Amino acid sequence: MDVGIGLPAAIAGVGRDQLLEWARRADARGFSSLGTIDRIVYDNYDPLIALAAAAAVTERIRLASTILIAPYRSNGALVAKQAASLDRLSNGRLVLGVAVGREDDYNASGVDFHTRGRRFEQMLEQWDDVWAGKTFGTAGAIGPRPPRERPTLIVGGTVDAAFERAARHGDGWIMGGGSPDQFSEGAAKARAAWQAAGRDGAPRLISLAYFAL
Repeated sequence: MDVGIGLPAAIAGVGRDQLLEWARRADARGFSSLGTIDRIVYDNYDPLIALAAAAAVTERIRLASTILIAPYRSNGALVAKQAASLDRLSNGRLVLGVAVGREDDYNASGVDFHTRGRRFEQMLEQWDDVWAGKTFGTAGAIGPRPPRERPTLIVGGTVDAAFERAARHGDGWIMGGGSPDQFSEGAAKARAAWQAAGRDGAPRLISLAYFAL
């Protein structure tokens, strides 16, 4: 089991020096990853920008969006480009966790909350094409190319469709908080969907937990 730690990008009052020093220390202390959460209607840093800042001062630790709320971002190609850029600049350390999120963030973004599932499906399919190097016009593919085939992609959610999306498009599934029993139940569904999709191996399984010291 790998143990990651959250980047304090959603803690009110945290500034540049605290954020970067936290990232340096997490990298030096052997944590597997730095995680970020995503909201629009909240006093937090954008997760991809925060992870890019962390990438500049670290060398080993993975950089994880746990999760990025993808469908309220109206341009899927741009998200794919941003993710590939961060993955390339960090030498393949991005773990792009994505899910559908909350209604108030969609309202603030001017995006229809009720079409989030369909839009999420379209984005996942579009990302497959972008990262595979498909041509989108006279200039060719949308770059940069990730250092591997694509960034590590983890899909979150607890409805059946979430497990199916993880199996068809992703490298695994993430639970966004809950009990060990809930994680065990979700993990079983993720493995079953993985098998049903004919995928080799096993899905990567991640759980987010909040704690205080």
